[in-house]
Amino acid sequence: MLSDSFLAVMNTLAMFMKDFVELYGIPGLFFVMVIQSLIPFFFPSDVVIVGAVIFGMEPVSIVIVSALGSTVGGVIAFSIARKGGKKIVKRFIGEKWMERLDKWFEKWGWSVVIFGRAAPFISSDAIAYAAGVTKMAYRVFFPLALIGALIRAVILVFLGQTITGFFAFG
Repeated sequence: MLSDSFLAVMNTLAMFMKDFVELYGIPGLFFVMVIQSLIPFFFPSDVVIVGAVIFGMEPVSIVIVSALGSTVGGVIAFSIARKGGKKIVKRFIGEKWMERLDKWFEKWGWSVVIFGRAAPFISSDAIAYAAGVTKMAYRVFFPLALIGALIRAVILVFLGQTITGFFAFG
């Protein structure tokens, strides 16, 4: 049986999402998606997208806006990592492992970015930061990040619609 405190937290989260959707709508969704892409564990995109569906945002708009917001945030995270992250990562893993990471991303980077950003419940911001410390070019990262974000948004909108249908929210 679920504890009373867990149910209270879930109820508070649900009410926050409902109020957020009603107050800020699509522009708010875009903003939250950008922020959650920059700050790991700020507010998971999975919760934001599913909550937006449950509380009545139009599904196609959710897919487009959340994918664009996530991609903008991902490109910013990629840029931050590109500007100064490589030095920090080298200190932790060493030059040899940094070279291995670069080679690994040269071979598998496209699939890591697409599938890592597409898979729900995996930190897509971590993928952007990791890609940013490698030799992957912006022109390669951007379309891959967008494709992954679109796939993720479609999956999560479908999940939100399934939950809505199952529990008859709205």
